[in-house]
Amino acid sequence: MYLCRLLLQASVRPEAGRRTFMNLKLTRQGYMVQLDGLRAIAVTAVVLFHWTPEVKQTGFGGLGVQLFFVLSGYLITGILLDARTKAEALGVAKKQVVRSFYARRFLRIFPLYYLVVILAALLGSVNIQRYLGWHLSYLSNIAIFREGHWIGEASHLWSLAVEEQFYLLWPFVILFTPRRHLFVTMGGFILLAPAFKLACLLLEVGGSRAGVLPISSLHYLGAGALLALCEKSRSFRGDARRRDKFAAWIQAGGVAGLVIFGVLQLTPGLLKSMPVLGVCRDFAVISLFSSITFGAAQGFKGIAGRLLSSRPMRYVGQISYGLYLFHNFVPYFTERLLQQLGVGTVNRPLLLTVEALVLVGLSVASWHLFEKKLNRYKDSFPYVAVPAKAVGQP
Repeated sequence: MYLCRLLLQASVRPEAGRRTFMNLKLTRQGYMVQLDGLRAIAVTAVVLFHWTPEVKQTGFGGLGVQLFFVLSGYLITGILLDARTKAEALGVAKKQVVRSFYARRFLRIFPLYYLVVILAALLGSVNIQRYLGWHLSYLSNIAIFREGHWIGEASHLWSLAVEEQFYLLWPFVILFTPRRHLFVTMGGFILLAPAFKLACLLLEVGGSRAGVLPISSLHYLGAGALLALCEKSRSFRGDARRRDKFAAWIQAGGVAGLVIFGVLQLTPGLLKSMPVLGVCRDFAVISLFSSITFGAAQGFKGIAGRLLSSRPMRYVGQISYGLYLFHNFVPYFTERLLQQLGVGTVNRPLLLTVEALVLVGLSVASWHLFEKKLNRYKDSFPYVAVPAKAVGQP
């Protein structure tokens, strides 16, 4: 929470005019360096939550995944909106954008995911073997919902399933919804999540596992998408005063979200006696994470900016996919290995240190030897290929 406060402090001091935002040096077109820093925070929160009972007891469960969802909605929607604008300007069919989107997502997500799942099955992961068909078809979340309980070392795959299910739908929403209806459409998707959760609560359906269904996360994904839509609007890009006003509103929303979230966390009895307040907590988190995402995208200044754009944070953000995929399997297989070797009780700090080193080593190797090389092929699938007749035109 200290880091959240630090980020908000850095963002609620707007200066006049265009100086509100920091112009960061981009290493490649469209790359917002501080968002990698946010990914680093998100994946660290997830690992700590799953690895340490002390963090679990804080009640901050899910915050890392929720931040990932807001970031994903923001980035994917921004990419699709830019591709739509370019395709419409050049008269390129939008089906080309759809094909390229799925090809690029395939290269980024599928190879490592299937490699890890298959290796885990071969090495004897019980919950990968038992639900192998569900994992291979990106339906791990549905398996958890059907079972009514978490599935051990494979439980974390639910959020990757939700993201993939989101990707199946979202390109068609962004590319083919009339622009004048996009804002209302996104708002509708955002409201679906709390409506569904309240219905499940009233009907006593699914319990806490209803949260693994894709509809239950649409407000996080949709909030990121709505943020991207506002940023891509002509009024935001063309009017500095409107940009500053938008920044002030979203930053104020972030502060309010932090306060509401803090109050609800400090009074857990309220949530137990009035479960409907869980929806308020969700939107407090959404306001906070939307504010932080907006600030990082534009570029935080001061300590927060230097921290998020530092090389270590950016690097952890780059390898975050591997960290997330491997992190539940590392302690699972480590404990099995120790049992097979007949090793008794191991000093907990030492064990955590060894597991952390193994996790980072696997993720670094995965990034440099596998993921990074595959990512180069994404250039073969541009979202919008410029027609030959357009080349050289002013």
